[in-house]
Amino acid sequence: MRILPIPPQAHDDPEATELVRGWIVDGRLQVTLAAWIWKDEPATWGRLLAETAVHLTEAIAAQTGRDRGEVFAAIRDRLLEGLDDPGDDLIGDFVNPPQ
Repeated sequence: MRILPIPPQAHDDPEATELVRGWIVDGRLQVTLAAWIWKDEPATWGRLLAETAVHLTEAIAAQTGRDRGEVFAAIRDRLLEGLDDPGDDLIGDFVNPPQ
């Protein structure tokens, strides 16, 4: 298993909460979400997705030397395709708030 590191600042914040965990298992994406975090503010989830796309763009461009605009366009285009037609084979769970 390959697990990503926890951000250093999260160790210092007793209120830090993991929001999304994604895995490739048997070639398929599986995701666990803490949907309860912003259940009354779905637009904030949109902001998380947007900021994640920007971070991915920067990381991929830095690692590959590809043009940032090209990388961002590819991410954006596929995101919009997935939103328009998410498919019916999604796998994942919603995590309940801790007790």
